[in-house]
Amino acid sequence: MKLLNTLATLLLAMIVVVFSPAALTDENNVQVGDLIQVDLPGESSLNRAFQVDKRGRINLPEVGQVFVAGFDETQLESIVVDALGTVFRDTTNVKVFIAERQILISVQGYVEAPGEYTIPYNSNVQMALQAAGGLRAGAQLNKMIHRRGADRIEFDYKQFLDTGDDSDLPALESLDILFVPASPLVGNVEQEFDAAKLADSGDSADSRQAIKVFGEVNAPGSFSYKANTDLVDVLMRAGGVTRYASVEQIRVISNNSPILFNLKRYLDSGDTSLLPPLQPGATIFVPKQEEEIKSGSNTVYVMGEVAAPGAFEGKPGATFMDILANAGGPTRFAESRQMRVIKSDGSIIPFDLTAYTEGLSTAQAPLSKLVTRFLYLRKQISMKSHG
Repeated sequence: MKLLNTLATLLLAMIVVVFSPAALTDENNVQVGDLIQVDLPGESSLNRAFQVDKRGRINLPEVGQVFVAGFDETQLESIVVDALGTVFRDTTNVKVFIAERQILISVQGYVEAPGEYTIPYNSNVQMALQAAGGLRAGAQLNKMIHRRGADRIEFDYKQFLDTGDDSDLPALESLDILFVPASPLVGNVEQEFDAAKLADSGDSADSRQAIKVFGEVNAPGSFSYKANTDLVDVLMRAGGVTRYASVEQIRVISNNSPILFNLKRYLDSGDTSLLPPLQPGATIFVPKQEEEIKSGSNTVYVMGEVAAPGAFEGKPGATFMDILANAGGPTRFAESRQMRVIKSDGSIIPFDLTAYTEGLSTAQAPLSKLVTRFLYLRKQISMKSHG
């Protein structure tokens, strides 16, 4: 009769669990992974804790499997005492209680030691990953997956590591599954992962959302898009521009719209409104300075017998002597008495540099950043004296 009562109680308990799934998640009830203490004086096989397995059972010596998941401590004691009563005569001194609350978690994917782990109750995702030996190099942190039954949730573990905000991390319960994907950058062939190479080619694993940076930067590559990021942030993640970069002619394609960005103008003014807006999938190209033909209303051209002829950007207040000094000054072959300033309207103004330097003339050649186009230093006609 006692055996029939025990079987009836177990059957009723299973029916309660099937029709009341909330009982399994009640903090006061027995859950998978918990340790159940069973004390029976004089019985050496008992008097210890038994862990609740994945099916909600504990394995009692000489009794076998006893289903306990979903019961409170009062029901738990009744179930276990009835089960022990089928084997032991005196069960009046049996004590049954929840010794320790734990959860049973399965950690899969790109971790050091995937498998099932029992961790303390209320543990978070980070503790579950640590139980599995931690993440492998090359794990993709922003697309981890949490599964509970048929439910599947993708979450960003990297954001938690960046901010410490765990509000978006899923709460863990027994029988949950954590899956850690491998980054597409790892490749299809298993090999030792080199983090330095990853840094040299960007950190993005999503080619459609990544910001591509190439050209005259120190570390071109594809970089993950982050909200509120600007062009300077991305350039710094690419190692900054090289010494050959044409920072005045940076090309940006964002949201299918091409933009020409002058980094020098932004650095001179500090005006953040000059920064082009960046959208996911933007492209940034920094061209070589040598490949650019400088032109524009602010450009002054210096040619002829100077040490470094070329195109120079004019600035407010720049004088003739400033521009000439930037070009390295006249060479020893220059005819400094017959310099010519060619203005944008085609007019030509002669200038005697020798007379100016000797104090015979106090007027510099007129120079306007908006109208000056050419400064030409004529070579001496007679080269015999240099023979």
